[in-house]
Amino acid sequence: MKAKIAEKRLRGCTKLALAIAMATLVAAGEARAQQNPVRALTNVLGWTKDTDEGPEFVQQTRPDLKELGFSHVTGVDKPRVAVKTPAELEADKAALMAERGKADAARKKLQAEIVEPVAPNRPPPIKDE
Repeated sequence: MKAKIAEKRLRGCTKLALAIAMATLVAAGEARAQQNPVRALTNVLGWTKDTDEGPEFVQQTRPDLKELGFSHVTGVDKPRVAVKTPAELEADKAALMAERGKADAARKKLQAEIVEPVAPNRPPPIKDE
């Protein structure tokens, strides 16, 4: 008896999983850019619906967001570095290649020098007489 109940539950869970998977596929077809996939799924299932902008009088009475004095919770966006032009990129690349050439020349010069060891050689092992 318990085995039959467990089997029915398993079938029910399988059907539910298939229904959710199908609803997700349908929602993915309808999904727009920047839309919450969970919201799309609940819309397809009929649990929620998309909200409209509201009546015209509501839109007219809304204050301008720029005049609210809104303070960002995460802070003000930092100014970004300006995008470089292709000419500026080529100039930077040339400067890096020149510095690389100087570094290679200095490395070769240092490798050519013979340096005396800093620590003395190990003493020979002691032999018993």
